[in-house]
Amino acid sequence: MKNAALAFSAAFPQTKAMLLFATYCSANKEVGTDDMPAVERYISDRITGVHAMATAAEARFAILSGQFGLLEAHDPIPYYDHLLHPSELDGMTQRVATTLAEWGVTEIRWFSVAFEMDPNVTRYRDVMLRAATQVDASFDLDLWSPAGTSGLV
Repeated sequence: MKNAALAFSAAFPQTKAMLLFATYCSANKEVGTDDMPAVERYISDRITGVHAMATAAEARFAILSGQFGLLEAHDPIPYYDHLLHPSELDGMTQRVATTLAEWGVTEIRWFSVAFEMDPNVTRYRDVMLRAATQVDASFDLDLWSPAGTSGLV
């Protein structure tokens, strides 16, 4: 019976959940002419904090850029200034869904400030949620509270 169980698991391997911790980019960026890793380009306690949490959880980490799509922490990017525009949502959703599928993502933990604090973050959340739906990945939203804002929202 033991050999039959081994043969079954070899024929139908268990798929391991692939967890992604993700957040959106930041308007505040390190200015410079050379490309630098995304996690260093963006000046954001949220991005730094989510990256640290992903590392501790041994999860994949990504930043959703309105210009470049999903970026890993080490992906080199130039300085840019671009806010995701409503007319770009469909195209960005497809781009992100393709990346999620390539990475084999099955679970997404999305970190965002409350939408009342910054209405623009809704677009990024919508892109990620729609892309997650396309690739059949679960989507959980975690609200990020910036330092000094507890109780404000």
